[in-house]
Amino acid sequence: MTRKSRTVLVGGGGITGLTAALALARTGFRVELFEQAEGFETIGAGLQVSPNALAVLDQLDVAHRVKAVATAPAAIRVMSAWSGRQIVAIPLGRHATERYGRPYLVVHRADLQQVLASACADDPDIHLNMQSRLEDVAAHANGVTALVRQGAGMNEYGGLALVCADGVRSRLRQVHFDAGPPVHSGLTAWRALISSEQIGDSHDMENTLLWLAPNAHAITYPVRGGRYLNVVVIVRGAPDGADDDRSGREMKHALKGWASSFKSLFDYSARWTRWPLYRAPHLTRWADGPVALAGDAAHAMLPFAAQGAAMGIEDAAILADCLRRVIDTGDDAAEAMAQYEKARRERVTRAARLAVINRALYHLPPPLSLARNISMLLLGGNRLLARQDWLYRWTPER
Repeated sequence: MTRKSRTVLVGGGGITGLTAALALARTGFRVELFEQAEGFETIGAGLQVSPNALAVLDQLDVAHRVKAVATAPAAIRVMSAWSGRQIVAIPLGRHATERYGRPYLVVHRADLQQVLASACADDPDIHLNMQSRLEDVAAHANGVTALVRQGAGMNEYGGLALVCADGVRSRLRQVHFDAGPPVHSGLTAWRALISSEQIGDSHDMENTLLWLAPNAHAITYPVRGGRYLNVVVIVRGAPDGADDDRSGREMKHALKGWASSFKSLFDYSARWTRWPLYRAPHLTRWADGPVALAGDAAHAMLPFAAQGAAMGIEDAAILADCLRRVIDTGDDAAEAMAQYEKARRERVTRAARLAVINRALYHLPPPLSLARNISMLLLGGNRLLARQDWLYRWTPER
């Protein structure tokens, strides 16, 4: 009987890939992770870490490190971008912790990635291969063999299985799963970080603010210990264009009709960067033998439910748990990957569907937007939060 390898290959050093590496190492595997960049990102924007994602990070013993670099907003204040008035407040803070057992956090993406990368670097069972690009993979009876470009040369790595976590533009998805390129949503996100020194008391730095307008919305929340306000404005936009960066004056002009309480943010010194929003092409399968897609490579979704990173983090936990059975019971790695896909499909599809629904609701024009606002006000913040219980109460033990 051939002894099965305990090495798992992971393609991609983003949040999903790093979380997968940690989860696999904690399960008893040795991990070879390949990231084509020279180092991990120090730039980027904020993201939201909901209680379901934090449950995985807690299990991996890194939640305390994440909390140290994150902020727990007291509430999500839903605002009218035209009038500047609050529509409803959805309680978070202590209320979310009591309801879900864990807080709802916001964090700078680079800070979260650095926490995960440091934890991986500290684990003797994880080897981080930087400037390493997965070019191809072949599955066989003993697992997989990957062809990796490293510098001017090509090297082969073998393992029990391969986790493709190389993002929405996944090369491995196109090469191994014969899938098309990512699909542009027709939307563009303009992102900026504004220092709290500039803002002072002129903007709410305690809460997440969700600003709703016809065919557009914005979200703001503090990151990096409250030293910066993360601002994201999502509008209609083409995937390509000459204006990859804009000035605050250009942004203010583009949002005619918005309340001055929001547009005043464009008066501060900040770099506004364009991020076209893509989703993954429809895939009939995420797993092919001992090779599986995870995170955005499998199911990149629009950010209207703030669950893109969370779903990738969840993927990592379930994938590692399924592969654990290969060690515990001698199951086949291909069967473990099929079980992973089966375990994740329904929930991820529901989260992606929620994002599509929220997109329609957030961007409603009058008079439908008025009906939406009245409905939210009548429901109230507590009941609006309760609608997310199926999302936030999830734990990797379930």
